[in-house]
Amino acid sequence: MTNENLMSGTMAEMTATAVAAAARRKAAVLLPVGVMEAHGPHLPIGTDAFIALQLCRATQKYAAAGGTETVIAPPYYWGINGVLGEFVGSFRIRAETAAALLTDVIDSLVANGFPEVLVVSHHGDRAHNDMILDVLQKAHQRGQAGARWLYAPTRWNMIKRLGQTGEEPIWVRWDHTAALDDFKVTGVFGVHADEYETAAIVRHYPETVDFEALRGLEPTKLTVDDLVDWRLGGEAARRLTPNGYFGAPNPIDPDLWRFYDETAKIMAAAITR
Repeated sequence: MTNENLMSGTMAEMTATAVAAAARRKAAVLLPVGVMEAHGPHLPIGTDAFIALQLCRATQKYAAAGGTETVIAPPYYWGINGVLGEFVGSFRIRAETAAALLTDVIDSLVANGFPEVLVVSHHGDRAHNDMILDVLQKAHQRGQAGARWLYAPTRWNMIKRLGQTGEEPIWVRWDHTAALDDFKVTGVFGVHADEYETAAIVRHYPETVDFEALRGLEPTKLTVDDLVDWRLGGEAARRLTPNGYFGAPNPIDPDLWRFYDETAKIMAAAITR
């Protein structure tokens, strides 16, 4: 990969001495969370983790400009695939395994002296997000009030889908702004390996994109009703999205990647408050 590699700028590149110093300064930890999952013939299986990491990098930059120090934990790749778990390229991680590992990661960061661990997850699978919710609620029950959820995709109404309001103590509250709607989009209903995700990966990880495959991909013609069936996974997901993508893979706005950059600005403002 390029110099913008998977560990660049994360705690993985820091010495133990530097980590201890950041903890003494009360830096907040940004924890990028994703999965290894099929993302069509054009995007890498690490798409969700890569976007989560890029969100953390941008948030770190904007938070620093506002006077708030953060460090980025190594990406957590091992979320849950309930929808596309049977597609080639997807890793099937059991819920108990994912929860135990995420709990251990958060516990380790807290034990290292970090007062805030902020989850940044870019994956819409309900089982995956139920797992994160449970892990964070249990962390609060153990007295880890600084373990909170900074980002769950607003495009997928994840907070509402989880039966949450965003006001619960596990959340760092931030609101959708007009800047997030100021982009040209195809108008095709999409939720997976679509124009938003393609734009982000093309911008930040172009060496992972199969551009030849991307050029020939037609948008899907699926609806909200199809989404309900698709989320059942298994045969339904194979029937509705045989090529592993849901939406329009090719963006029409070359700046659509900035959707995530604008999101990072909002996230940074939220933690700076």
